[in-house]
Amino acid sequence: RGVFAGMASSDTMGAMVRMLSRIVSSSPIDNLEEADLHKVKADCDVAIVRLVNERAKIEALIAERMGPGDGVPSAELKQEEIDRIAEANASVGGPLKEAATRSIFQEISRVTSQLRPTVAFLGPMATFTHQAARCRFGVNANYIQCERINDIFTTVEKGTAQFGLAPVENSTEGAISQTLDLLATSELQVVAEVCVEIRHNLLSRSELKNIQRVYSHPQALAQCRGWLQSNIMGAEVIAESSTAKAAQLAAASLPEEGIAAISSLLASEIYSVPVRATSIQDLSSNMTRFVVLRRPNSNGKPESEPTGDDKTMLVLATTDRVGALHDVLNAFKQRGVNLARIESRPSKSKAWEYIFFVDMHGHWVDTNIREVMEELKHHCSSVRVLGSFPFVRRATNPPVLPAT
Repeated sequence: RGVFAGMASSDTMGAMVRMLSRIVSSSPIDNLEEADLHKVKADCDVAIVRLVNERAKIEALIAERMGPGDGVPSAELKQEEIDRIAEANASVGGPLKEAATRSIFQEISRVTSQLRPTVAFLGPMATFTHQAARCRFGVNANYIQCERINDIFTTVEKGTAQFGLAPVENSTEGAISQTLDLLATSELQVVAEVCVEIRHNLLSRSELKNIQRVYSHPQALAQCRGWLQSNIMGAEVIAESSTAKAAQLAAASLPEEGIAAISSLLASEIYSVPVRATSIQDLSSNMTRFVVLRRPNSNGKPESEPTGDDKTMLVLATTDRVGALHDVLNAFKQRGVNLARIESRPSKSKAWEYIFFVDMHGHWVDTNIREVMEELKHHCSSVRVLGSFPFVRRATNPPVLPAT
């Protein structure tokens, strides 16, 4: 009875009652006439709308009672919620696969989220950095567009934004050197990571056969080269500063101009550009990892509590001697610490000197990690923990819904 309390209309009540009755009685739908099938479908839609709004109210009540908290907020489903949804989906025995159901509920979680932190990202709206930020903080957070990656760092350092989100690594193109260089010199801490599947789509006001020019970021153009050659071979390919900027150009064009953009589904939503083809990237396993940045606390140590499945990021500089890097790597090996990534960058302080970025399994408070840190002090001229945070092992699908 409480579920139906305060319903807006008798139509909504009727739809909910009919759907509940049908589910409880396991009434078959196979023999229904087409008109009746459409009525049942309409009841499903009305019931879903009501339940999603009910969930949003509950989210608001929980947020009000819990308060803002001191941790890193997340609009994404918790693992126990994912498990519960997967179990429910399996028990229903319907046509939806677990991954599809999880994606639907992730989107519901982001849309109904009451999180309102201020987050800096690499703009304009609908870039992949914007998508990653929305994955983490939901569609209703307060977002600040930045023109360059270093502007993200500056915005957080000045306190204009509580959090910043910057790309750090792409699965096909490698490390984002500008982000690594800024991490080495900034006092900001990495407090979380977000991994997003990169799916490129062709947006245009023109029909596919009439497209003459295709705009996008150089990386996106390179990642879709094979598809472009097979489907719109004669079109001119033009580099733009971002996939979102390319979508803006396509949005401002006339159908007869034949202008298209390689961009995201979010860009299609935000800039109102029709989607002519989806998932046109040549490689399906294309992902980008982003780091969430925040100003350090008073003691300069990472604030996150260990979860049992964490990652710690370090930046270190080895001493200038034979075998220095070998000794560094051996310190990890001797204590059974698995390295997820190691990347070198010029130190920028002296020619041919390098610093190393290390991602390792474990939290900085773990005994073996602390022992490694102590030994590294004997082999390195400098060692700094950039952050410890939960290990993200699964890429998330980017949201496509506009903010409420």
